[in-house]
Amino acid sequence: MTVPPPLRHLLVIAPQCPALGQLDGLEEVARALHETLLDRRTGACEAGPPGVETLLYGPSLGQARIEGAIRDAARRAGRAGAELVLALVGHGTIHGGVPELYLMAADSRPDEPTTVVDVGDLLGQVLDTQGVRGVVALVDTCHAGGAIPDLAALGGGIRRGTGRLSLLMSVGVDEDAYGLAFTRGLVRVLRGGIPGEGAHLSARAVCVAVNEATGTAARLVDADGDPLPGQHPWIARNVCHRPADGPLLGPVGAEELAWALRPLGEDVPPLPGTADLEGLRRRLRDPGVGGTAAPEDAAYARAVVDGLLTATRTVELLRDWPGGPLTSERLRRAANAAGGSAACPPHLGGGDLLRHCAEFLRLRAPRGAGDREAHLAEFVAALAHEDGIDPDTPELAAWIRATGAAIEYNDAVAALADRENASRLRLVVSLHAALADAWPETLTAWLLDRGEQVAYGDFPCPATQPGIEGTLATILAWATRQARRIGARLRRVEIAASAHQLVHWRPEESDIGTRLGRTHNVVLRWSDRLCPPAHLGWINDYARDRLAAMNTGQDGCAPVDWLGKEETGSARELTARLADGVFERAVALGHRPAQLDQLMPALLAHAPIVLWPADDEDLPAATRDGVNRHWDRLPERFSEAYRDDWRANPGPNGARHDRPALARLRCVWHDTEWLDFCDWFETQTTDGANTL
Repeated sequence: MTVPPPLRHLLVIAPQCPALGQLDGLEEVARALHETLLDRRTGACEAGPPGVETLLYGPSLGQARIEGAIRDAARRAGRAGAELVLALVGHGTIHGGVPELYLMAADSRPDEPTTVVDVGDLLGQVLDTQGVRGVVALVDTCHAGGAIPDLAALGGGIRRGTGRLSLLMSVGVDEDAYGLAFTRGLVRVLRGGIPGEGAHLSARAVCVAVNEATGTAARLVDADGDPLPGQHPWIARNVCHRPADGPLLGPVGAEELAWALRPLGEDVPPLPGTADLEGLRRRLRDPGVGGTAAPEDAAYARAVVDGLLTATRTVELLRDWPGGPLTSERLRRAANAAGGSAACPPHLGGGDLLRHCAEFLRLRAPRGAGDREAHLAEFVAALAHEDGIDPDTPELAAWIRATGAAIEYNDAVAALADRENASRLRLVVSLHAALADAWPETLTAWLLDRGEQVAYGDFPCPATQPGIEGTLATILAWATRQARRIGARLRRVEIAASAHQLVHWRPEESDIGTRLGRTHNVVLRWSDRLCPPAHLGWINDYARDRLAAMNTGQDGCAPVDWLGKEETGSARELTARLADGVFERAVALGHRPAQLDQLMPALLAHAPIVLWPADDEDLPAATRDGVNRHWDRLPERFSEAYRDDWRANPGPNGARHDRPALARLRCVWHDTEWLDFCDWFETQTTDGANTL
């Protein structure tokens, strides 16, 4: 089973130093390197978060800003468990014959050591930052060979020298660099790839290729102090690499073909490549093939081969995917959305999983008449949407033509756009003004359009549950008017309340003329995350870490820790176990503890997502299966399940004999959207800039 590659963070720094003269073309070269390292097909680095620049260059880039940016980048990479790709391009000096490189900033002076950037020291700090998975450093300056950090001293550092480093330097410590030749050559090599190398380009392969291409004498230092196995940091993906095809058919395809050919008296022939499968299709069109077999058997065999050709073309497309790196987890998400959990069994990963997904979605996933390619189109469209790939991209356009799936692909794209538009507007209603567990006298509401505030309001209300629910109807009418003004429709309502209210209140059942949840998807949030009290100041950063860890799951099941009665018997013991990190994913209760009120604050603080039974009955196995099956569509799927339940069991006392599996659960869901909103809210209320 494959392990997804680590995140790769990026920082490119290219200062001009007036004291040493202008470097012609520096800004252009820095931009080209930055673009290449961000490109998903080459450097595959992540774009910086909002407000964080990953390219710093020019004549105003001073020493303090450079040093601060490098330390900040290291901290972000450490928190994310990412690799850091750091490029330094510009003037470099050494002082007094000591072989240590100093990068010259805009305010640096050659004769003032306190004004320069000590590259080796900063690289050592980055390597010693907890959580950083590895460091790729690219240095193009005069005397670049002096950039090597004190690796021996790092053995006594915080991480005891366990970092991994690939350091490429344009010249030796006693040599000058000219014309930014190393960086120019590096960009050409990364954009063109290196024939004969693997999927990822090592620092050594890149160093050799750049030297051969430019006539430079770049130096390389590879250091690996990590005793645990792991991939050494690579420089870029190799655009020349073409992976081995592996088996043409997976078990699903081979089995379907054997079934199809058996009535014709045919054995499955050797099929080393797609051309052989096309040859089989041509042969099956011969009226003499199959002898006395029924015509429908021959037609079925031809249909199976047609389907296998579509599946193998899909595998070929995804093996050379024009978007970001594909991982088993990404394939699972896309296949699960297109054809359900059966499309991605938990025991498969990598190429085997890819073949299974393509074959299952084309040959076995339930479908209506006339939509043979629909599931595969949804599968590919989901991956393309995630990477922002246009249908006119040559590789994707060729797949659409070859499979004849243009309409199905367009339908899938339209469905994704509809789903995105449905979640474009969010109405956030907060009860954070409440004292303790009482009902508040004011509700605060925000209407957000793709995360940006469109409207805001404070709404006085009676401090009772009926008063709150009545005011919700007023707020919804207000937000609907605002939505119409911008030509959008409001479908999502987020309710932020206290732990006690979340346990006992079901806001989706609020009467607005009909149930609120009949017309809107309702998501529950914990109001303490909006402006955490001092003793909970850590919870939102901790939640981000947990969400990131949950996204790397590979077992095909929802990233949920299910707790039984033994775990929830003591609130004190459960809190201690949560604090110790015993449960690091979403948390779900298989039963409803009598002391749920006491447990909920600790659960909400330590888990970004908390699930628990809606009533006193223990959850059936079908509910857990439903969580696994629908995970990628949660929390919205809960609203759909509640609506299904209300239709099947109308009235306040409707019998629950056929209650949908997910309708048996309550849920508080904190995703990155909510955490971003919490960060914004805290900033607005603490920096004096709040206009609310």
